[in-house]
Amino acid sequence: MRVKHAFSARLTRKSRKDNRHNRHSVAFSSQVAKLLDESDIILEVLDARFIEKSRNIYLEKIIREKNKNLIFVLNKADLVDINELKKNYDLKSLEPYVLFSSKNRVGRARLKKLIGIEASRIKFKKKRVGIVGYPNTGKSTLINVLAGGKKALTSAQSGQTRHLQKIKFTSDIVVIDSPGVIGGGEENSINPALVAKQTEIGVRDYSKVKYPDLIINKIMQSNPGMLEDFYSADADGDVEVLLEKLGKKWNYLKKGREIDTERTARRVLKDWQEGKIR
Repeated sequence: MRVKHAFSARLTRKSRKDNRHNRHSVAFSSQVAKLLDESDIILEVLDARFIEKSRNIYLEKIIREKNKNLIFVLNKADLVDINELKKNYDLKSLEPYVLFSSKNRVGRARLKKLIGIEASRIKFKKKRVGIVGYPNTGKSTLINVLAGGKKALTSAQSGQTRHLQKIKFTSDIVVIDSPGVIGGGEENSINPALVAKQTEIGVRDYSKVKYPDLIINKIMQSNPGMLEDFYSADADGDVEVLLEKLGKKWNYLKKGREIDTERTARRVLKDWQEGKIR
């Protein structure tokens, strides 16, 4: 059951102001909980490169407990080989889903159709579509493509969305963007495996993560030869060799002309998180 008074002018007058420069937002978890209560349909935005790593099982469990309609949006589909993806991953387990690319505008028609089908089953005159997912999966960019204009704030860095943003989708459907959410106890984890996963999928910003070389090493192990091919640097799978060669190439030097491997690693992570490396 959703909250009937939500979005009334009397109760949301303050939220109608431009909050782009307001940094005193409430806790993200409270905002996402509010979104789940008020939405009829939920879109979970995943990174098509890391479907399982960008799924929030904790959040999905809550969505299903609330009997909300869930649609999976596999964003950044332009960064993967679709045929390989379909061969190596059981996409039927995500039904209903749509492969989506904000960059190439792929999947827009199918997603609008899926939203329309689910909305037709809802008795309320005004339907609400909530968008959730890990930070930096492209939720706000997705909204802009659907709405046909720059309606939501976007950034290559995670955490740009700090408040619930409500955008008119059609005459009877409102889309609600939410801050990126990390649940299930992962928020402040220092577990190396979790930190590596969060950095790999862009949840933790490349400029803030500790030991970026360890993250690069994990990416190299998971994707043999990919970084070497992208940077045209033969490292034989050795992260130290790769960073030494790239640091020298980019002239990233410390005092004594020693290679600044940390700065080099952060640039590689930046390229990775911004989708430059396919």
